[in-house]
Amino acid sequence: MKSFFLGLFISLSIVCKAQTSPDGKPLVQLASIYNWDFSQRPAGWYRIASIPGSGLTAALIRGNATFELREDADHSTLRFELGVSYGGGNSGSSFTITSHSYWAAPTFTRIRILTQGTYNDQFVEVYVNPHNNNNSSFNAYLIHPFANGDWNLESWTPGFIPAGYTSTEFDTSQLFTVGNLDNKNILTVSRNGRVGIGSPSPDATLTVNGTIHATEVLVDQAVPHPDYVFDKDYNLASLKDVKTYIDKNHHLPEIPSAAQVAKDGISLGEMNAKLLKKIEELTLYLIEKDQGDKVKDKLLISQQNQINDGQRQIAQLKTQIEDLLSSSNKK
Repeated sequence: MKSFFLGLFISLSIVCKAQTSPDGKPLVQLASIYNWDFSQRPAGWYRIASIPGSGLTAALIRGNATFELREDADHSTLRFELGVSYGGGNSGSSFTITSHSYWAAPTFTRIRILTQGTYNDQFVEVYVNPHNNNNSSFNAYLIHPFANGDWNLESWTPGFIPAGYTSTEFDTSQLFTVGNLDNKNILTVSRNGRVGIGSPSPDATLTVNGTIHATEVLVDQAVPHPDYVFDKDYNLASLKDVKTYIDKNHHLPEIPSAAQVAKDGISLGEMNAKLLKKIEELTLYLIEKDQGDKVKDKLLISQQNQINDGQRQIAQLKTQIEDLLSSSNKK
């Protein structure tokens, strides 16, 4: 029985101790505005957290915590994780939106991190669009800030960028975002399922702002494969017509111009099909030319044979004439 109560006492001690950090700091903080007044708090930036940059050693300045912002009228809830270290060292920073839900429209549309240099305070601010939130409560939760040198909540004070500070903004309207202070939104998943790499607002199923390195790319054809070029009834343009088109437009028929490519880019599947079509047409031109060359070769051979026959006949006639003349002189 004693061992049972001893184990229970130890378990309760662990549970109670888990509510604070080793430094005695609460692991969940809350800052609330119970009545958000539009006239006093219009749309704009509001400061929700800060981390001290002075009075602590660099080893203690590690701002790593989970934030959750809630408001009651439009049921917006934004949860994100933010980590910075040593006075805003950009390369080792991280920002991740883990959840963002709302009813009609997002209330918390952007997050910005304000940093300056080593041993300077750092700040977190959120852009609030209180479109349906008059006199409703706003709550900011700070979860698991372990150390004294970690994030501390501010009371939704109006935001501003101090002199000499750098502001890094993150778009929170998407479904999922990963970034850091160096590169902002590195990976984004929009609410319509589009994925952006290096692009905060992907405009296609996958939008990549940079170079793709792959061992192989498989593209499903969205346009017919151009083997129809080899059909007997295919209307192959004459080279004369092609030259006329090039002289007028300065690019091949059915191939976009340089200006169009610069404006709209290139669809790889469609462009590959068009290029293959031009290769197949070029093959037909070469086959046609080869056939024409063969006919010309036969004609040249025939003409050469005729010339050779004529030259042999001339030589024979010359010999006969010389023989006749020689016989005539002997008489």
